[in-house]
Amino acid sequence: MSQRISFAKARGLSAVLDARPIHTDTAGDVTVCILTTQREWIPCLWALVSFYEFSQCRYPLAIYDDGSLSSSSHRAILRLFPNASIIDRRCADLVMPRALAEYPNCLRFRRGHPNAPRIVDLPLLCASPRILMLDDHILFFARPERLVQRLCDLEPGQFVFGRDANDCYACSRDQILEWFGVEVGERVNCGIMLAEISDFKYELLESWLGNSQMNCHSWAEQTLWAMYAGKKRSVFLGQEYDVTACPTIESACVLKRYPEPSRRAVYDEGIARVEGELERRGVFGR
Repeated sequence: MSQRISFAKARGLSAVLDARPIHTDTAGDVTVCILTTQREWIPCLWALVSFYEFSQCRYPLAIYDDGSLSSSSHRAILRLFPNASIIDRRCADLVMPRALAEYPNCLRFRRGHPNAPRIVDLPLLCASPRILMLDDHILFFARPERLVQRLCDLEPGQFVFGRDANDCYACSRDQILEWFGVEVGERVNCGIMLAEISDFKYELLESWLGNSQMNCHSWAEQTLWAMYAGKKRSVFLGQEYDVTACPTIESACVLKRYPEPSRRAVYDEGIARVEGELERRGVFGR
């Protein structure tokens, strides 16, 4: 199995690097943001290529390197996305402690939680008032019409999410209301999320992260986004954007997510489907 997966990874890398470069905008009201690692940078590229090619959007792109990406991976990313901004965790580590000196809980969370940069770093380091956050294990197979429409028509202060299969929070919604006085929406998932980050209120995070349950839980970042948006400001994409355990890709599928434990299927199933769709569009071969 490991040899087959390694071959699939190698094929996925060689194919995506043969895609034509995508020239994104360098400034705008929305920035596409994605956090990735050396382990996941190949699916990350496919996530981005599939989003930009099917949506035909050209919003600015910021890729947050968790500190593990190699210099050759950086070069490969910039060959494919020449206008992208790569935020290196090691550089961010020089900026964020000074910028958040008054928020020790936020800094502690940032040091201890792998997804913390998505909510702690990006509101400070991203130059646009809104971000479109994508997980690096999402693949698009068709134009995401509802998402594109939301990007164009979003009302000030709104947050747009996909839906999880269940509530995936650090504690129950009743506990969130009791402990923090915040009502959150059902099944908020921030794997696809359009968020308002202008005038980001770190004092709220600082207060919430004083709770030890929030600090250490694997779903803490998602919980914090759900709380920051609150139920009244949360709107949701259609069912085609939901997290699903469906073992196959339906013919009319807009996208599919590949979280653990289905991550390996991204190579054998997901990338193969995207490659076929994009090949028909003439995306490969420079």
